[in-house]
Amino acid sequence: MRLKLLLAYTGTRYHGWQIQEKPNPPLTVQGELEAALGKIAGRPVRVCGSGRTDAGVHAKGQTAHCDVPVAKEIDWRRSLNALLPRDIRVIRADAVRPDFHARNDAAQKTYHYQFWQERNFCPPELLPFVWPCGPLDVEAMRAALPHLAGRRDFAVFRNAGADGGSTCRTVFSVELTPLPPQEHYPPHRPALCFSVTADGFLKQMVRNMAGLLVACGRKRIDPRLVPKFLDARDRAALPSPTAPACGLTLVSVDYRSGHSFHS
Repeated sequence: MRLKLLLAYTGTRYHGWQIQEKPNPPLTVQGELEAALGKIAGRPVRVCGSGRTDAGVHAKGQTAHCDVPVAKEIDWRRSLNALLPRDIRVIRADAVRPDFHARNDAAQKTYHYQFWQERNFCPPELLPFVWPCGPLDVEAMRAALPHLAGRRDFAVFRNAGADGGSTCRTVFSVELTPLPPQEHYPPHRPALCFSVTADGFLKQMVRNMAGLLVACGRKRIDPRLVPKFLDARDRAALPSPTAPACGLTLVSVDYRSGHSFHS
């Protein structure tokens, strides 16, 4: 039986999603999930995720699939959550058609990146999930957004070490939204959420976009230069840092008709 799993996790402790096949492998989300599945199934179970989140990146809507025995009725969600660390949760576990593929069938993904603008403090409960980058010029950041949408070659946002293949992607939407103030704290600048939805992403593409937006918000890069960087198709041409992993969350993965949780 093929299971489709909807997962949420806090990535702070993990060396990313993907298991590392080597002696004494570091802690990964896939590794923890496969260990729990193996205990329930009584045999090794390989899990395929919709994509590889980097070390320190979080998820609210990671999707994965795996093949499990059907010898007995099992509440896979409850059983897995009883074995998994508390910073990894299975939100749903549904039987799907045997040809469902968590990565190949994905139609689009949405990521959020959060910026914290206050210099003097950051609420402890937010610290693992934001980049405390200080005050930003929101309008300058928004001026860069139109250049990040549409069908383009996004090679300038791909970090080294990525697999080969086309660097063209379609970004369906990009938004920068102020978040509500945090209750019980002194008056402060609002946190900002950068939301991006695309048919796929290159290695650390969203984190490089976030780094560019912060550079624009700090007035270190003129947003009118973004097309020039895109035309260069080379990460070395982008004079902004890769944003830290902690601010990034995989929010959702949407599938073609017939593979949705809501179908």
